[in-house]
Amino acid sequence: MKIRKMTATFGKLKNETLELDPGLNIIEAPNESGKTTWCAFLNAMLYGIDTSERDKAGRLSVKTRYRPWDGGAMVGTVELVKDGREITIQRTGRGAAPMKNFYAVYSHTADFIRDYDGDTAGEALTGVSRQVFERTAFIRRPDLRVNQTSELESKIAALVSTGDENTSYTRSDELLRLWQRRLRFNKSGSIPALEQELREARAELEKIEASGETVAGLRTNMARQEKQIELMREDLKVHEKLAQRNAAKELEKARVNADAADRHVSELTDFLTRDGHLMTREDTNAIREKAAAIGPLQKVAGEAERTLWRAEKALVDAANRREASPLNGFDEKTVAADLQRGRDLAERAQKTKEPRIPLVIPILLWVLAVAGLVLSTGLLAPLFKGAGTLAALFSFNLIGIAASLLVGAAGLILFFVKPPRKRSAADELEELLAGYGVMSLDKLSSLHETYLALGREEDQRRAERDAARQSYDAAREAAQEAGREAVDFVARFMPEVSSGEAVQEALTEAERALDELSRARFDATSARNIYETLKAEYDDTVEVDDSYLPMPMRNREDTLAALERAKASLTEATRAYDLAVGAQRVQGDPAVIEGRIRALTERLEEENRRYNALDLAVGALREANTAIQTRFSPEVSRRASQIMEKLTAGKYEKLTFDKGFDAGAKEAASPESRNVLTLSDGTADEVYLSLRLAMCDLLLGGDDPCPIILDDALANFDDARCKAALDLLQDMSQTRQIILFTCHSREKRLLGMS
Repeated sequence: MKIRKMTATFGKLKNETLELDPGLNIIEAPNESGKTTWCAFLNAMLYGIDTSERDKAGRLSVKTRYRPWDGGAMVGTVELVKDGREITIQRTGRGAAPMKNFYAVYSHTADFIRDYDGDTAGEALTGVSRQVFERTAFIRRPDLRVNQTSELESKIAALVSTGDENTSYTRSDELLRLWQRRLRFNKSGSIPALEQELREARAELEKIEASGETVAGLRTNMARQEKQIELMREDLKVHEKLAQRNAAKELEKARVNADAADRHVSELTDFLTRDGHLMTREDTNAIREKAAAIGPLQKVAGEAERTLWRAEKALVDAANRREASPLNGFDEKTVAADLQRGRDLAERAQKTKEPRIPLVIPILLWVLAVAGLVLSTGLLAPLFKGAGTLAALFSFNLIGIAASLLVGAAGLILFFVKPPRKRSAADELEELLAGYGVMSLDKLSSLHETYLALGREEDQRRAERDAARQSYDAAREAAQEAGREAVDFVARFMPEVSSGEAVQEALTEAERALDELSRARFDATSARNIYETLKAEYDDTVEVDDSYLPMPMRNREDTLAALERAKASLTEATRAYDLAVGAQRVQGDPAVIEGRIRALTERLEEENRRYNALDLAVGALREANTAIQTRFSPEVSRRASQIMEKLTAGKYEKLTFDKGFDAGAKEAASPESRNVLTLSDGTADEVYLSLRLAMCDLLLGGDDPCPIILDDALANFDDARCKAALDLLQDMSQTRQIILFTCHSREKRLLGMS
């Protein structure tokens, strides 16, 4: 079995859809996004919801926990493939019976599958009961651990012995012990009853003189039993009258239901009839084929429109970049001519350099001026005091100061004033570059090349825009033409449809009406058959009593059973009375009582032999069960050990499980096994995941095995063991569908899927 698609209104899911592939499916979603809800939904779709389950402290029942948040009804549809046939199952219902209504059809024909019903569909599809499925292929945290049930025990017994899945050691042992309890259980059972009756017979033999009192008591008991029998017969007459009254009501109700179903079929037939022609599934298929051509063309037109939008945007962007260029507004030929002229000017300026006065001359003049000032101001006179001629030489001198100032001014003039010159090539180049707002000829050349490239890009974008517009116009025209053809074709069957937008809506409504008509015909046939069956069983010759009838304390079945017991008690009382009267008549003749004692003794011996035989059977059954467990445990342990060894890269080489599936794990480097309770949570999860996968291989195989569902089952695995588990699941997905729900992104990453 492989699940293709699930649609659910269940818990937080509101008409949401989940599509799956045949192999390994990894559904990655954060917490509170509905992963566990999808798992519970699939379980409910297969096996239904146990409406008898009640809320408990700390745990809600399924019908309470997954009640739709909007207050609506639980509704679900699952599309799957079983043995090569595509099947659709659906469940509906509300209130006290959520998802109680069930039907299954073959997906392509809508034919009902009568072999499936709400109680048996899960086992028919998966091959196992709910209890076995939840303990093998339905793997959820924190419920990885496997516990024993009678159904799982039957499946294991079938695998290793007879193949009969109705065989269960637990059920057989309980049945044998029930028979033993019927023979002897404390003071009840047939053996204690016989022993008591035997004691009473012996006591009666001892008290034969008091037979008169015994006979009177037995006579009173017989009268009481006869009165009870009479009252029960009166109750049975009341039950018969009530049954006839209820039968008449049920018949009328069935007639009303049949008439209503016929009217519903007629209404749907009128709705689907156009000009005397009843629309069929072939008509809707033909319409859908016509309508299906519109979608791809509209998609092409939409893609062409998006391409046109992108081309126009690219054209605008290119034009904006060209307008933002510093050369925007300049004539390209003028810029090219100026660029060539600038190169010529640069070459000429390089060949003829302008004359300049050497810097050393102004500097020398400034030095002379400073020396003259120092000498003329008399700053050095104190150094030559008393030297006569030298002192007079270095004394204050106005003429020397004036001459020094003139020399310094000449140096400034030579430093700052350039000699007059003619207009040079460098000046013309500088003026040319200033006109374009640049400092160098290379910058102008780069701007020119960029401006030319932007112009070419704008031309290219304009050509692409024009081509995209032509493609869009052609695609839009094709889509409109297909829409007109579809409307013309649909108008043959649905004259009221006048636009392409209404085709899909009218088609969906017609298909819904056809599906409803198919179900209505089935319901009408069923209702009419029920009415005819009840009518055939109803005895209309009996007059229905409408008067008040007191309801008996017991129902009819209990009254019949009590009547039979009362008759048996009366027979026994009559026999005891006859014996007592006979004993009384013979005045204590012990022969009659001794004969009774012998009969009781023989019956007691026979019952004891039966009890001993049952005791032997219980022992033999226990030994047989031990043998079965001895044969199964090594096989499941061997397969689980192989899986565990792969998950842990050889660290754990052997797993063992007892009857209750309590586990032990042995490391390759350790001489002894360790109880799973001593392992880490992650390793314990790996042990029980190995057990479940091994049991899936051994118990849930076949040509079309059921899927394995995992809900955050790898949450406690480290990355290395998670990768090993994913590799194992990917190998298993070659032969069966695997559905893994996870709140982490590492699973896809480890498999290279992200």
